[in-house]
This record gives sequence, structure tokens and C-alpha cells, in this order.
Amino acid sequence: RPSQGSDLLRFNNKNKTNVFVAYTNQAEKIAKVFINFKHNIVLLCLLFTVVTLGDNITHKSSHIKLNVLVSNGNEVKLGELKHHVFIFKLYDKWRLLYRAYCSGSIITKDRVLTSAHCFYTNRKKFKHNLNSLKVVAGALHTNLKHPTYDDTQQWRRIDHVYSQKYYRFPAFNLAVLETNKPWIFNQFVDMIPYASKDYDFNGVCTATIVKATKSWSDSKYLFTEEFRIIPRKACQRILLRSCRLYYCTDYDSNKLTYQSSETEGGGLVCHGTGDPEEKDEKRGILVGVTSFIHIRLPSLHSRIGLFHKWVTDGGAIKCIGSKIVLIACLLIYLYFK
Repeated sequence: RPSQGSDLLRFNNKNKTNVFVAYTNQAEKIAKVFINFKHNIVLLCLLFTVVTLGDNITHKSSHIKLNVLVSNGNEVKLGELKHHVFIFKLYDKWRLLYRAYCSGSIITKDRVLTSAHCFYTNRKKFKHNLNSLKVVAGALHTNLKHPTYDDTQQWRRIDHVYSQKYYRFPAFNLAVLETNKPWIFNQFVDMIPYASKDYDFNGVCTATIVKATKSWSDSKYLFTEEFRIIPRKACQRILLRSCRLYYCTDYDSNKLTYQSSETEGGGLVCHGTGDPEEKDEKRGILVGVTSFIHIRLPSLHSRIGLFHKWVTDGGAIKCIGSKIVLIACLLIYLYFK
């Protein structure tokens, strides 16, 4: 029996050894598969990273290439574009230096029509402190120093910014600025009539652009450029979106328009529109506010005629409404006091 027990013990030990070896071999196989899988995952990640970087580099290069300026627009002379204003932001408070970041058009003695996107996020939060902003008429450059007094340029503070109720860029992108004091109309500064009817056009209209003309200066100059109106249906097919709220424009395919934020909010001026508000065909009428300047795609300009009533009295209604609420609250307080 001891002999048989010893044989049985050796047999059990041998079985355990075989099982252990089998498990070890299986574990090694699993480890090899896992290592190979891990290597494959690493290779796939590296490949994806390289492809992504390649795409980003290609996109960035093409973006830079598209922004090369070869436009032949007409440089604006003082007094030629009386309604145009630049919206400046203070960037050096010690030297009182300002840099333009948007544009606008004077429509009344104390109001400017521009783009809501210059001031608001889509959540209706202010992008800038209004105390650091100035609206300047008679300015032709994007970098200026605040003068001690008005000469050809007129500097104004912004008291209120009125935006459309359903604003969500680029939809409902009109904004009306109320300045702290009226403009003084003269040979350099004046208002422009704006569209009262929502007409479609097929001709050529004028918009503003900015570009640098000197290699050693970071200041840009104001230019005008002719833009061809694209029919709404054709624009919708290209952009794959509704264009009911916009005028779509194209430019000469041999030119590239300078893409810059300073052009946003500028006016689209058309001539011979047949609009009742257009008194002087040579001067034209303001029909749109620039929202997007696209490269090799139609640019978008918010229609004014579609919202003529809002542009005319929208801000005033808000002011009156807020005053009525304030008076009502005061009367209620005095009554229950």
C-alpha cells in the first residue's frame, strides 16, 4: 500500500504539473495576443494621429492661402462714405489707442445699424465692456488714437445696444446702437436711408472691406468692393440652408476678398432699387448688414427691408416699455407704502 500510495502521489503531482504547464502555455498565448492587440491599437492610434495632423495642416495651409489679398477694391477717400462708422475697442489705455473690430452705418442722428454678433454671444451675453468701446465716424483706418476734440472724426460712446428677440448668429443678426450724443452731419459725416421694402435684386451692390496697404504698418484702410447679388434659390442650393433672412453676394472669381472681422456690421448699399426711401440713386440705399464674408462661397448680409419696422422703432419701443414698467412699479410702491 505504501508503494501504491507513492505511485498515486507521483501520478497526482504529474497531473498537476501537466495542468500547470497547459495553463501556462495558454496564458502565454493570451499574453501574446494581448500584446499584439496592444501594438495594433498603438499603431492605429499613431496612424489616426498622423492622418488628423495631416488634415489639420492641410486645412490650415489652405486657410492661409485663401486669405491672401489680391482684391482691387477702391480706397475710400474722406467724405465719400459718410454713413460708415468703425466700432473701436481700447487696447492701450495709457496712450488712448483704439483698434477697430467691427463696422456700422449711421441711420439717424443718434443711431447706428450694425451686427449683433459684434456685441453678443448666442446666449445674449456681452462680449465686450461698453465703456471700452467707441463708435467713430469719418475714420478711414483701423488703428487710431483718441483725439482731444472732434475734427473730421466724430467719436461717440454707446449708451444702448438693441438686438432682435430671436437672435442666434447669423440669424436675426441686426443690432441698433444708440450713441451718447447726436452726430453732427457735415461734408464728412451723414446718415444713409435704409430699405423699407423687402425686394430681391439681381445686380451689383457695394460693400466695405479693409486691407493693409503698407508692409510696415498693422493698420488697415477702408475700401469698397462690388459684390454681385446671387438669387436666393441658387444661394440655398450652394449653402444648403434657408436664406430668407439674407442677401447672398458673390465677387469676381479673379479676386479674393480680404476676410477680416472689421468688415462685419458694414453696410450693403444698392442703387436704383425702386425702394420708396431711395431718394438719390447715385447715393443708393442701405439694404443689408454684413454678417459673413466667405471665401469662394456666397457671403451673407442680413436683410433690412424685412425688419424695417423693428429698425425704425424697435429700440424706442423697448425704452418706452422699460420706462412704463418703472413708473408702474413706483406707483405700486407708493400706493402700498
